[in-house]
Amino acid sequence: MAVSLQQLVDQAVPRLRRAGTDLADVEVKKAAGGVPKSLPETLSAFTNGAGGLVILGLDEEDGFRPVAIQPDPLAEAISGYCRNAVDPAIQPDIDIVQVDGWPVVAALIPPGDRLRLPCHVVTQGMERGSYFRSHDGNRHLTSYEIHALVAGRGQPRDDVTVAPGATTDDLDPDLVATLIRRLRDTRGAAFSKASDAEVLRFVQVLSPDRTGDSVTLAGLLALGRYPQQFFPQLDITFAAFPTPDAGVPMDDGTRFLDHASLDGPIPVMIQETLAVLRRNMTRRAVIWGIGRQDHWEYPEKVIRELLGNAVMHRDYYPLTHGTQIRVELYPDRLEVVSPGGLYGGIPAAALLHEPVSSSRNAALAKLLEDVAYPGTTETVCENRGTGLLAVSRLVDGAGLDQPTLTSRLTDFRVTLFNRVRPGARPARAASPPGRTRPIIDLLADGPQRAAWLAQATSLKLVTVRRYLQELEGLGLVTPTEPNRRSPHNAWRLS
Repeated sequence: MAVSLQQLVDQAVPRLRRAGTDLADVEVKKAAGGVPKSLPETLSAFTNGAGGLVILGLDEEDGFRPVAIQPDPLAEAISGYCRNAVDPAIQPDIDIVQVDGWPVVAALIPPGDRLRLPCHVVTQGMERGSYFRSHDGNRHLTSYEIHALVAGRGQPRDDVTVAPGATTDDLDPDLVATLIRRLRDTRGAAFSKASDAEVLRFVQVLSPDRTGDSVTLAGLLALGRYPQQFFPQLDITFAAFPTPDAGVPMDDGTRFLDHASLDGPIPVMIQETLAVLRRNMTRRAVIWGIGRQDHWEYPEKVIRELLGNAVMHRDYYPLTHGTQIRVELYPDRLEVVSPGGLYGGIPAAALLHEPVSSSRNAALAKLLEDVAYPGTTETVCENRGTGLLAVSRLVDGAGLDQPTLTSRLTDFRVTLFNRVRPGARPARAASPPGRTRPIIDLLADGPQRAAWLAQATSLKLVTVRRYLQELEGLGLVTPTEPNRRSPHNAWRLS
């Protein structure tokens, strides 16, 4: 059953009196002389955020006690403001309710349609008249926050803009060659018959113009020799903090246990970030059959997924080019923070429970499906909208608390906790058949193709494939390609 406005006001008034001030989701006006002139700013702020409740007829300076008002004209006036004072217009739920036996006017302002935001005060214009709710008041949206809302109306194209000054000489030849070879093998006749330059145009690494081909931002970030030559801050920064609060030093003044800036193309940045995390994370031992396995406090596959999502979905609008992706390790948690809030109007919580695909950077996301980590056949991402869903399942299997996702207009934060859930036991790996031990040992060094495993173990290829099938059934290995017989498929430890 829907909650009535009377119930909402009954819940809000005690909170207001305890706080002694307006709340982030409740705005109170005395309104003894009519609707206050600042009301349109509040309407804009609530609409651009999560919505909120406006109550007219309470005196904040007198402990939020009711005052004498003319409720019917006030209710009609609020309705008029919602229709005419802001753009887009608002359709609130308005009613006259009771507080301490006195009539007050309540208006429930819903969150706005993301495809029509920002909501702004008509007389002030979008740039000066767009507001957001902050604690107990309204503040102007910044130019970047307005852009973020406007960009949510359609498909951004920042990832395929030309990288000024970059040429094909600034691309890593090995990464480019590996990409082209993979595309020709997997993408059909259009790619197999095309020249190298045409292939790179197909995937928007290159953008043709009057003078030839220019390198796109997506192409430079995914395949560049050193993208930070052109965009110094488009990298990943790492910091290990000694206390749970960032910036609070230890007694001896230590602020960081370790910190680093990780540069290079996207696949290299992710690999180097993982290496830095390994030297800072703790390990725990898990008995496996007759042996022992050491596990990191945060599963590496989880971290890889989070980093891949961060570089793929962060905002690349020019105003964010001075903002890095931040990886912060605390004694109790790991946080990955990327510029730009969640794109596409998807509730953050849904990402942990269902496959959702909504890419701010469509070309980059498509490209990273086929960009491999150096020295492996594993690509940066699958681009199937299952990254955070996989993260949820992996941390659940490790007995850890579910991550928290926090989306704001300016950034998106994923927080992993290293505490084990009460009563939970980390999932134990199944014991592999003894005859497959040589394959397990070889895969411990990284993904390998079945043919290479057969050569290294002196087993027949058909035998190796059968062993791999057994291990996959036990959940111990996984293929890197959907098609297990693909020439690019390799096998890795789960």
